[in-house]
Amino acid sequence: MENGLLYLLVVAAIGCGWWLGRRERKDSRPTSGPQYYAGLNYLLSEEPDRAVTRFIEDLGVNQDTIETHLALGSLLRRRGEVEKAVIVHQNILAHGTLEDAVIGNVQLELARDYLLAGLLDRAEELLLILAPRQDKIARQSLALLVELYEREKEWYKAIAVSEKLASGDDGASYDRAISHYYCELAQASLAARQIEPAREALRDAIGHDAKNARTSLLLGKLELQQGRFPEAVKALQRIKDQNPVYVPESLPDLIKASEQGGAAAEQVQQYLRACLAQTPSISIVLTLASSIRQASGDEAMAKFIANHLKRNPTIRGLTQLIDLHIDNTSGVAKQNLAILRSFAEALVADKPAYRCHECGFDGKKLHWHCPVCKSWGTIHAIFGLEGE
Repeated sequence: MENGLLYLLVVAAIGCGWWLGRRERKDSRPTSGPQYYAGLNYLLSEEPDRAVTRFIEDLGVNQDTIETHLALGSLLRRRGEVEKAVIVHQNILAHGTLEDAVIGNVQLELARDYLLAGLLDRAEELLLILAPRQDKIARQSLALLVELYEREKEWYKAIAVSEKLASGDDGASYDRAISHYYCELAQASLAARQIEPAREALRDAIGHDAKNARTSLLLGKLELQQGRFPEAVKALQRIKDQNPVYVPESLPDLIKASEQGGAAAEQVQQYLRACLAQTPSISIVLTLASSIRQASGDEAMAKFIANHLKRNPTIRGLTQLIDLHIDNTSGVAKQNLAILRSFAEALVADKPAYRCHECGFDGKKLHWHCPVCKSWGTIHAIFGLEGE
């Protein structure tokens, strides 16, 4: 499809060049004649690369042809032919007779080429030149700078640029991103056991997005690391009000903090039941079932899981229920339960566990930054029969 579009574009460019030649443009290079017949011959001979090269060489760069050059550069970049796109855009910039707005737009396109090619230093240099402009090109260049700094994990630079963008109509999305940048800094500080820098980064993260459940997850880990178990429980329980779909991610740390902090089992159960009323998650069910087992035994646990599965069936819940019964059976019944369990496990073995609700990206683990649409905080556990 895109090869066909490229052929059509080159044909149009050849025709445009011939027409411009007839209008006797003041270009020292010829714009009609044998050169265009050569380009057409390359095209008809299914040699689009040579046709494009001929087009770049022979079609003059001026206000009338600039859109054709830009369209070709954009098409080449989408096809992954970044080197050719760079040549097209550099060829435009080699002509100093264009308007300032046109030059800025071409520089922006060239920066996009460099980003796609992984030439981040060159892209940054161009974007920093464009950023101080007083037009829409400036905002586009700042957005590309944010993308660049995210790729390089230069979180402080990403914060500085995003704060300039946060005043626009899409400011909420940049505030959310800034909150996650601070979370990245806090996570790095936690890994290095630098408690105060981590705490400061989390305060800034909460300041930019109080609904960011990641801040509470990290604060819970920080308090656990410090042995402040009641504070860890308090931080982790805030997730229910921030974004309950992330409660399953907090459960291992919550149970650890509750047990080591001596929290009453009834209080933990009450919190988990409140979470379950909001979010029918099998992880919450199984954590709550474990607490019920300690208090009332296997039968009460099995009854609780079975009642939940009647309303919200999941394969994970089924396998847990099978495990509870398999130890109390023998002979053929036990063998059949083992077969049923293996089938249930096989059904979900290769299924994704997380999904981005912006673009639909699926994965096995939680990403705070979607690898596809580059959104922050849009991926969470999949709910349903094969998930939570």
